Amino acid sequence: MRSPETTSWHSASWQTRLAQQQPVYADPRALERIVAHVSRLPPIVVSWEIETLRGRLAAAQRGEAFLLQGGDCAEAFADCESDTIAKKLKILLQMSLVL
Repeated sequence: MRSPETTSWHSASWQTRLAQQQPVYADPRALERIVAHVSRLPPIVVSWEIETLRGRLAAAQRGEAFLLQGGDCAEAFADCESDTIAKKLKILLQMSLVL
């Protein structure tokens, strides 16, 4: 069952949420340009991937699966490169084999 917050989601709904730890951007116009640019990009994930994840998380919650979560608290844009991502995925794969 979804809450009204999730059913009323839209691409700008994040702007109505209170941000507890929001950075201060020195150039608000640059921020607006970047947000406009990102809003034109295709989605990072598709709806069926989200539904699959929800199902898998529910299975973990019921004790039917195990969840291994990893990553940095706040990755820098400079770290969004194939080599860096591949190294992190390799570590996660190695951790999953131990479990």
